Amino acid sequence: MTPRLFSFRWDVDHHVCVTDGLPRIRQVCSDLGVKNTFFVNMGKSTDLGEWLRGIGKSKAKLTDPNSVSLVKKAGWPRFLKETLLARPVGLSFPREIEALQSDGHELGLHGGMNHVTWSRRFDRLPDDELEADVRESHAHFQRLFGAPAGFTSPGFRSDPRVMRIVDQLGCAYDGDRIGGAPALGGAARAHLHWTIPVTVCGPGTVPFLEWHGARGTPDAAVLEALDPFLASNGLVVMYGHPCYEGVRAELLRKVFERVLARGFRFVTHAEVATKLQTSREAARA
Repeated sequence: MTPRLFSFRWDVDHHVCVTDGLPRIRQVCSDLGVKNTFFVNMGKSTDLGEWLRGIGKSKAKLTDPNSVSLVKKAGWPRFLKETLLARPVGLSFPREIEALQSDGHELGLHGGMNHVTWSRRFDRLPDDELEADVRESHAHFQRLFGAPAGFTSPGFRSDPRVMRIVDQLGCAYDGDRIGGAPALGGAARAHLHWTIPVTVCGPGTVPFLEWHGARGTPDAAVLEALDPFLASNGLVVMYGHPCYEGVRAELLRKVFERVLARGFRFVTHAEVATKLQTSREAARA
């Protein structure tokens, strides 16, 4: 692979991601001439039944010191409104999301039709229910935006069932891992597509910039903390949510400017997958 490649992945989970984050991200990317990858949740972002069923987890998310809760990101009025209405995300904003494609950004598919169910009860979902959920989401995505090259699972919660479905849908890659190098077919290497991991992250699955935001780290210190990751000569992958990192456009601009100053070239995940496959085929020739 060409050295010093940088890819920023956005998980467009909630309505506030589209309304508050996407316009700012588009402006920063346009000003700097860079392209990003956006994984779109076509279904619900919140679910009252799931929140009540797992009330303990709900409370824990509100008080997690390592992350910024959705309530803080959206504010209580909008959080309650979306929880009660349970409106789908991608299906509610086709024009705003299609505008990302018009700008040259990549769109990918993010989970099925209920983000909270996947995040909280993934291990207990029956196989047929999981597959039907992903295929419904994929059908909506394809109808509106064309076939996605990539797929990511909510909360990085994935397993061989998801990998098999991703293969069957013809995706070139998934993004369901944190740490390590890209690999063909994930850890088991039993599948046909590439896994492109996030390489810069906070604890657990908390995005790097959100983790520092929750800790109150000054912008200058955040940029310094990023530098060791940018010492790499390979692929660097960060991720975030438009409702948090996207809203903080000033810091986002500084991060992107620093990446460019370190000699990295911005690429989409689809471009990474193509380069990986080309390199593999050349090595086998």
